[in-house]
Amino acid sequence: MTYTKAQIIFHWLTAAVLLVMAFTGLAYSYDWIDAGTMQLHQIAGQILIVLVVARMIARFWHPATPAAKPHHPLEAAMAKIVHVGLYLCLIAYLVTGYIAASGLRDPLLIAAVDQRFARSDTGEWFLEAHFTLKWILLALFAIHIIAVLKHRFWDKDLPLSNMTLTPRKE
Repeated sequence: MTYTKAQIIFHWLTAAVLLVMAFTGLAYSYDWIDAGTMQLHQIAGQILIVLVVARMIARFWHPATPAAKPHHPLEAAMAKIVHVGLYLCLIAYLVTGYIAASGLRDPLLIAAVDQRFARSDTGEWFLEAHFTLKWILLALFAIHIIAVLKHRFWDKDLPLSNMTLTPRKE
């Protein structure tokens, strides 16, 4: 696939913000750093919402063009499943996290959800779903990285170069 520069930038910014979120979420859960970590986690989450929306608009506006050498149909289907799974899981992760963060004493959110709802049994379900989705998202992310490495080192083809700003060699 060939992507626009905007799509490539959104891809790497999303990855960077997700790494910040993973670190701050773990740091908060395991008390590695003070409570300010959760504020950074909330800010990163809101930045990620903007990035994901921008990324989806960019993808809709400029669909990726097919690769010059198509992949095996099974690989193409698996790639589609993983990518759709990443998008759906990421959206669900952001929604559940936003609702869960709204239940904090002093949420640092632009437009927090009603705190009574966020602290209700349903809100607690969203928090549990957020924790579960974290592992699903990490698994999908790992599959994505393994597939990129397989293509780069085993198949010696170009999917990784499709997601860089350097000129592509066909």
